[in-house]
Amino acid sequence: MEEDLALHDPRSGLRRLGVKDRLFALWRVDLEAFRLDPNVLSADEQDRANRFLRDEDRRRFALTRAALRHLLANATGLTAAKIRFEAGPYGKPYLAESLDVQGGGGRLDFNVSHSGAFALIGIARGRAIGVDIEIMRDTIDELQLARGFFSDEEYRSLASLEGAARLRSFYRIWSCKEAVLKSFGAGITERLRDFSVELTAEGFRLHREAGNLEPGRAALDLAAVRVEPLEAPQRYSAAFALAPL
Repeated sequence: MEEDLALHDPRSGLRRLGVKDRLFALWRVDLEAFRLDPNVLSADEQDRANRFLRDEDRRRFALTRAALRHLLANATGLTAAKIRFEAGPYGKPYLAESLDVQGGGGRLDFNVSHSGAFALIGIARGRAIGVDIEIMRDTIDELQLARGFFSDEEYRSLASLEGAARLRSFYRIWSCKEAVLKSFGAGITERLRDFSVELTAEGFRLHREAGNLEPGRAALDLAAVRVEPLEAPQRYSAAFALAPL
């Protein structure tokens, strides 16, 4: 994706992140700087935006969708307003059209996350992609959340830390787990404990937690996943994951 998706204009609030790979690309959107073209949103998207109670949430949703349409239009050759979406069983959106995207390389997949003042958008060819960005809020009880949603090993790892180090590690693990599950199009809350994340100097190492699998549920193919942390603004955590389509 070095040519057709080489969009990068910090002045417009759109910044392409420096991950070098021709089959996928990542952008961070500054939602305070990005300018919305309301004409590109579908009637359904406008209705969804209007259902948010807070103006801030309504604006962030609309801006993120506008940025996604802008990037997908560049990837597909369609106009932004003509792109149509459908959703998988757990809500992951995908393109409604069967497209032979510009440049070839397989089916186009994408994923979006937004938190606080930023959104993260990933687009890939021939691989499924998941992204997550989280603002790190120091008002949470990270150990209580870890006890409810993380594996026993992850909980013990966090419990051995204190203060800011524990908060950062919690969000790094959460961002990794959510990106992985979104790449598979899997339910987030149902499968957070299906695998554990070990934080390493290089990034993440994934471990299957077979004992946590519900009967009849297939294990995720973690060996086929590429997952990495991403550069993020101060007090944010971000990650992306690639999985087989």
